[in-house]
Amino acid sequence: MDTRVADEATALLRGQADLVIAAMGRRVPLDLQLSVLAHAELDRLTDLGRYCRRGSVRRAWGTDMARLAGDLARFCRSPEGLSRFQAEILVPLELDVLARHRVFGRREDVITFLRGHIPLPDNAG
Repeated sequence: MDTRVADEATALLRGQADLVIAAMGRRVPLDLQLSVLAHAELDRLTDLGRYCRRGSVRRAWGTDMARLAGDLARFCRSPEGLSRFQAEILVPLELDVLARHRVFGRREDVITFLRGHIPLPDNAG
């Protein structure tokens, strides 16, 4: 296997597939954002939410998508809770998107979908 391909696969499964694109100042594609949500650790999602208004995060992720990552971390509360949620909800969603069984035209559509189907803090009021 090509070393570059192996490195990319490892980054994807660690929830870090977006870092190179973000470092170049580019918008992270939606499928990679879903992969980050589906595979990142709790601290990574917390940081995305915490820095959602910072210029680099806002450019790469968009404020609302980064905020969603932080809300997800708060909802799950622990690495075990996040791992369970990722396995039950986010990984199947990621696979559906990658297989084109579910198509979202815009980030806002993903945010609306997740906020409508996942009990996050922002849904409470």
